Amino acid sequence: MIHILRDRLTEMPAKCKWLALAGLGCLGLAVAYILDVWLLGTAAAYIMALVDGLEHFPSPPDFSLAGWYWHHPMFVARAWLFATDKLSSPEVRTCWLYLNGGLAILALIGVVAGKIRALKKGEDSDYRDIRKICFKQVRYNASRYLAKTPENQYFLGLDDRRRPITVSVSDMAEHIHIMGGSGTGKTAFGVTPICMQAIRKSASLVVIDFKEDKQAIQLLAKAAEENGKRFYFFTLDPSAKSNTYNPLATGAALNKVERIMTALELVFQGEAKFYSYVQQATFIPLLKELDSQGIKYTLADIQSILQNPGLVLQLTGQKVDESQIKGLTAALTPFADLEQINSPRPDIDLAEIMQNGDVVYFDLKSALAPEASSAIGKMIAQDLQYQAAFRTPQSRPTIIAIDEFQNMACQAFRNIISKVRSANYGLVLANQAMGDLQAVGDDFVNTVQVNTRTKIIFNADTPTDAELFSQYCGTVLKTVASYSENKTQTQEWMPGLGSDNQRHTVGKSSAEIEVPLMHPNTFKKMPPGKSIIIRRGRLATLANHAYLISKTEKDRLEQLPLPEPELPVLGPEPVTVREMLEKAKRKLVQAEKTAEETMLAPEQNQGVMQKAGSKNSNAEAEEIAL
Repeated sequence: MIHILRDRLTEMPAKCKWLALAGLGCLGLAVAYILDVWLLGTAAAYIMALVDGLEHFPSPPDFSLAGWYWHHPMFVARAWLFATDKLSSPEVRTCWLYLNGGLAILALIGVVAGKIRALKKGEDSDYRDIRKICFKQVRYNASRYLAKTPENQYFLGLDDRRRPITVSVSDMAEHIHIMGGSGTGKTAFGVTPICMQAIRKSASLVVIDFKEDKQAIQLLAKAAEENGKRFYFFTLDPSAKSNTYNPLATGAALNKVERIMTALELVFQGEAKFYSYVQQATFIPLLKELDSQGIKYTLADIQSILQNPGLVLQLTGQKVDESQIKGLTAALTPFADLEQINSPRPDIDLAEIMQNGDVVYFDLKSALAPEASSAIGKMIAQDLQYQAAFRTPQSRPTIIAIDEFQNMACQAFRNIISKVRSANYGLVLANQAMGDLQAVGDDFVNTVQVNTRTKIIFNADTPTDAELFSQYCGTVLKTVASYSENKTQTQEWMPGLGSDNQRHTVGKSSAEIEVPLMHPNTFKKMPPGKSIIIRRGRLATLANHAYLISKTEKDRLEQLPLPEPELPVLGPEPVTVREMLEKAKRKLVQAEKTAEETMLAPEQNQGVMQKAGSKNSNAEAEEIAL
């Protein structure tokens, strides 16, 4: 009730807010005064009745007057406030004033004692028992705070004093790293609210999700519709409708080859790098030839062409040993049957989406196909890196949110993190632990740490992570006092005379030590809805988060079917590999017919026709094999 009233007040204009606060303050004082007169006034009447009874002992005290005070609080309050000189029992009012004074003194003592305890607790916070760590709960309406956050700010949460914690739009281009174990709320409290604000601030949004968060999908689809944006939805779920995406739709031949070979982990190091060069030597000329003819192709097309060395020879003029490219052909095979990524005219054009400020959600549910979803995620990341080359700091801001980021972490992603700031990209990377990224390499972990300006830590399950982020928060100086006490026995000069034969010495010293601003135990015991936000150039602070919707609404959204894919904008039909092969087939058959008709005599037409038919059949069979 109180937090709802507080949120309503914050939405009012400044002038109206102060008037409302003044009115509420006067009303509160009036209610408090009446309650005070009712309770303490009745107590004062009982006390005076007891005192009067003691003065007239042994007659019993008369409590009838005290009962009258209990049943007429409004009259007593008005009389004590305006007609003190006409009171029949002014001593009751005097006793009431003494009671209030005593309570005020007790309250003051309690406040001072509480401040002293809090100060001592703060001084000893780095030594506190993890079992005694307590966190303050701050409840608020997250949707209202998102709505009233200034246009040039992104809202992250409230601190323990209910002050908003924000980052500027310009700081978003220096990326955010969100970390927390499973169930800590890094998606609901961190990723989704940032994405909602990006949609409302007219930024384009690219979401790559490896766990299929249905709540986030429904919320972002609704926000896109409310803000007049197109919502493209890509999913690997075979039972759901999906927009199509072609990882080979954009870029030069070299860029496409690097994109695919990096995603399929065909870029080897050391002596094995020779095999990467061999596969590139075939892959690059093939794509160059297809691009020069204006042909739109897919991974399935490339896989089918590579299976036939004769067709590769016809297209590139290079004789290919099938054993040299069998690794590339085998790596492409799992992707040849995925309809979502094998459309020559795809629905999803990342450059157009980012230019128009639309939303695209890639639902790469890793539980369906872990390796395929990881590879497609890397292809998307490489495509975004290619698009960054054509963007400037003045381009429309683009938020790229990657949930469960560890699924697509690779060395090639280092360039994306460190070099896309000038493209006005804002990366939001969420994963469970730093150990997930350690598998890629120490240099990759360092790249993530250095190139993320803001870090939101919901929980640190491992001691290593707790120590690491505690060090990120820095240290403070603390003065520690130490006491020593020493008692020594001395020889008595005159025994039996009661002289003291002990010497008692007390020593005191103080020293300054460095202690963590945020103790590692704080990271280990962080409850859901609580985080520590580390912003470059500012002190780390405890933050409070709230759900955007209720649990009932969350359950309802998760039961809804996935959003319908955005209808594609139809354009001219592209020239495809299938059309190229069919055209080549027709030319071959026509050439055979023309040659036969020219060379054969009229009297041999009947036999020639049979022979030509046989040759045409052979030509068709040969082309079909290609």
